[in-house]
Amino acid sequence: MKLVLRSVALASAGALALTGCGAQNSASDSKDDVVKVVTTTDVYADVVRQIAGDKVEVTSLISSTSQDPHSYEATASDRLKVKDADLVVLNGGGYDQFLEDMAGTDNPDQKVVNAVEESGLFSEEEIKELTEGHQHSEGEEHTHDHGSLNEHVWYSLDAMKKASEAVATELKAVDSTDADTFAKNSESFEAKLDTLKKDAESLNAKGKHFIATEPVPNYLLQTTGMEDVTPADFTAAIEDGSDVAPLTLQEIKDQLANGSVNFLGYNEQTSSNQTNEVLKTAQEHHVANASFYETLPEGKSYVDWMNDNISNIKQAVDQ
Repeated sequence: MKLVLRSVALASAGALALTGCGAQNSASDSKDDVVKVVTTTDVYADVVRQIAGDKVEVTSLISSTSQDPHSYEATASDRLKVKDADLVVLNGGGYDQFLEDMAGTDNPDQKVVNAVEESGLFSEEEIKELTEGHQHSEGEEHTHDHGSLNEHVWYSLDAMKKASEAVATELKAVDSTDADTFAKNSESFEAKLDTLKKDAESLNAKGKHFIATEPVPNYLLQTTGMEDVTPADFTAAIEDGSDVAPLTLQEIKDQLANGSVNFLGYNEQTSSNQTNEVLKTAQEHHVANASFYETLPEGKSYVDWMNDNISNIKQAVDQ
């Protein structure tokens, strides 16, 4: 009898072990089935979340204001995350060249959304010019030799609408089961972008002029109707990380002092002694100004953030 009971006990224990093992494998398989998305910054990570909700696992490689995508160097951990991703969403145009170089390299089935390429703002030749202008050899000084082309497309509401459409399309390609959810969420997100664009256009700032310490917010400022009068030499020097020539710095100060400029857009993430000097001059002469960033403020969604930016512009130009 004891032998029978022992046999039953062993059989039960074996069944439990198999069940436990099966459950463990099932959990592992379930984890492997999750759609993985990697983005350059938290800006694009939020766009993905607006469309995918909790259907995907999103990882942003850059979320700190102290990290510059132009000069960021991928870690071994970053490379592994990119390799395992089903979808990579990046800005493009050389802004995040490190991810452009990695995307699709080790995973031929990987889907890639390049916001610059999707934006409709550039010709193929201009995209090539943007990218080549950012590329540089190891140990060589980083340059932005691409004239007036502006790769900071996440400040263009039209460009982000096209990027979101591309994200939804690629998500449906890797997860057809949730295609309807992606389509519905994308439609809702794009409607919010349309509202933001109308709000920006309603500021009716046509005829007013702005200067930007870096062309990060230019697309949004131009949507309000304002015209960019930033000296090209100033922009080139700031983007190259080199000193602004004294004559150029004086030119921009004169613009702020003589009343020909109505607004200053200030990028706090790339501030320097010279850009601080420009901000101080604007404040001394009561020129309206507002700060802009390249990554999301903590606790904000992309739509919330852009809405805040538009409100800040309105408050500044209404002074």
